[in-house]
Amino acid sequence: MTIDGISSTQGEDGVQEFDVLIIGAGPAGLAAGIYARRAGLSCLILEKGVPGGQVLTSPMIENYPGFPEVPGMKLMDHMAEHARRYVDIREGEEIVRVKGGERFEVSSGAGKYFSRALILTTGSTHRKLGVKGEDGMTGRGVSYCATCDGFFYKTREAIVVGGGNTALTDALYLHSIGCKVSIVHRRDSLRADKHLQESVAERKIPVLFDTVVEEIVGADEVTAVKLRNMKTGVVETKPVNGVFVAVGEVPSNQLA
Repeated sequence: MTIDGISSTQGEDGVQEFDVLIIGAGPAGLAAGIYARRAGLSCLILEKGVPGGQVLTSPMIENYPGFPEVPGMKLMDHMAEHARRYVDIREGEEIVRVKGGERFEVSSGAGKYFSRALILTTGSTHRKLGVKGEDGMTGRGVSYCATCDGFFYKTREAIVVGGGNTALTDALYLHSIGCKVSIVHRRDSLRADKHLQESVAERKIPVLFDTVVEEIVGADEVTAVKLRNMKTGVVETKPVNGVFVAVGEVPSNQLA
């Protein structure tokens, strides 16, 4: 196999060897692939889904140099196109085993690869609330991606749980497409950047401070949430159709 003139070694059994294997095709993995190839190393990027990582779910990015405003999907399309000038990106290859030694052995559902160096850029997964009803209602009113699922809640009641940049960005996006959205935050003040807080205030998006979700209620779909005020201890039921969770990330380091 040849990638832009630099060949990997292929044994008699069809196993391919590279100088560098990269697992994950988010921004970090794509950048690593470009640098590896420019250094004259044979390289391959393996991605279980499609290139882009969680940036794909960002409705708008305003702090990436060179792009005052750019949708996350568009930015990652540019990055992936740039990376493909240098390195092969194999999509749909979920890694099932990594074995160390004199060389790394990486097995996916599609094949086996060897390399002298291995770079893990596997990103993170969404942190869950860990409350009753969350798992059962995921995909039926509980979502971790406002950009992906917000469309289904136009004109409907929804809450965003969290107080950081992601939570406020999600709330602003949902508000922009017509959702009746509120923010639920366990602290007494928001942690998001000032300009996001100002945007939320300008749009008069309600914020329930000192409040946590105790339970997500519903049979076939979400119909309400039980909210507890952390100062008073009072639990109230709020009718909602959608619960968008934005309370941080958990590193995807199972392969490490």
